[in-house]
Amino acid sequence: MVSPPSPEAYDERESEASGSEDLSVAQDEDEDADAPRISQWEADDDLDYPSDAEAGPSELDEDEDEEDDSEGERPAPVSSKGKEMEKVKPEWSIEPRRDIAKRANKHAPTEVTSKRPVTRKRTVVEVKTIQARDPRFLPLAGEFSAEKFRQQYGFLEDAHKTELKTLRENLKTARKRLLASPRDLRYEREAEVARLEAAVKRAESMVNSDRRAKVDQEAMAKLNEEEKGKRKEGKGSWYMKPAAKKEFLVRARYDALAQEGGTRAVKKAIEKKQKKIGQKEKKSRPFAKGSGLKRSSSDGDSGRPQKRPRST
Repeated sequence: MVSPPSPEAYDERESEASGSEDLSVAQDEDEDADAPRISQWEADDDLDYPSDAEAGPSELDEDEDEEDDSEGERPAPVSSKGKEMEKVKPEWSIEPRRDIAKRANKHAPTEVTSKRPVTRKRTVVEVKTIQARDPRFLPLAGEFSAEKFRQQYGFLEDAHKTELKTLRENLKTARKRLLASPRDLRYEREAEVARLEAAVKRAESMVNSDRRAKVDQEAMAKLNEEEKGKRKEGKGSWYMKPAAKKEFLVRARYDALAQEGGTRAVKKAIEKKQKKIGQKEKKSRPFAKGSGLKRSSSDGDSGRPQKRPRST
């Protein structure tokens, strides 16, 4: 018959069983590292956590980045003093970057960054603009000769003279109609007279320019013939200066005007030119301050010289 175990043996068996259970739990903990563990409570005063003041800026930035990634956008943290902390720059942005690559040499030209987006308003394909050309003035047509041009297009001078004569007659008729026009047609006929006066001035300018060009060409042709004759006799080459050429042409114009209208026409032309020059000088002359203002009625006689009293 088997005797029951003693109390001491029973205690030893329980201790061995508990020891084996502890070993199995330790092995399970080693195998499953992510399993929840039992943590012992400790006071906060005993733990050594770095404070915000002692923590470096890099640690603060890392904490802020983690919070932004986990919870999304939220207002910037505020310190104990009430000032906002520095915002963390994102790694990417939709705004174009304005940084330019560093030059290899300080004398090299500045390069435009390729990270800047290209504008839509740009010329993708360059199209050459069509330039109008007149075949009469191409090199294939030969050199330009003013004398031959005047001979071939001499009919234009006659056309300008005929046009001027017709416009003067129309202007004379329009002025007569304006004097006898009713009130409702007066505005239209005044506009017609103004239009004809402007047309007459243009035609006169064209006729005068044709006459002046003809006189200048004839005078220069005569001078060139004289110089050719002198060179044949042995004289060296001579070229007229611009100032001498201008004086020579003015003298030739006055001579031609004297042949057509006499000395009276020359005198009238000189007076007209002097009047024009005087008006230009008057416009460019500086005036005293307030000299251009109109005089008031109170001091209307202030500018007149006062009469001296008679001596008795």
